[in-house]
Amino acid sequence: MQEVKISQETINAEIKVYQEFIDEWKQELLQVQSDLEKCKERVSLLNELQKHVTPGSRTETVKANIDLVVNEVVELTKKEFRLDGNIKTYQEFVIELNKML
Repeated sequence: MQEVKISQETINAEIKVYQEFIDEWKQELLQVQSDLEKCKERVSLLNELQKHVTPGSRTETVKANIDLVVNEVVELTKKEFRLDGNIKTYQEFVIELNKML
């Protein structure tokens, strides 16, 4: 009986730790998604600006800024994918641990 109680306490402790990771990642994911939307808006604005600048150095500057923001979008998308995967994996762990109780 003592072993069962310890086992349940261990499982509950693991669930709590996993849930803390999930909660942190969810917060980080919300921030990443917000940053991603801002970057997409910037790309859209820069694309619109590009249509209205005169040829020359300004055009190159706008193109360089677009490239930078697009790279940021790519990195944020990768981070979003990784965080979403982590959350789903740990949620599966929690589900399995709850089945053990």
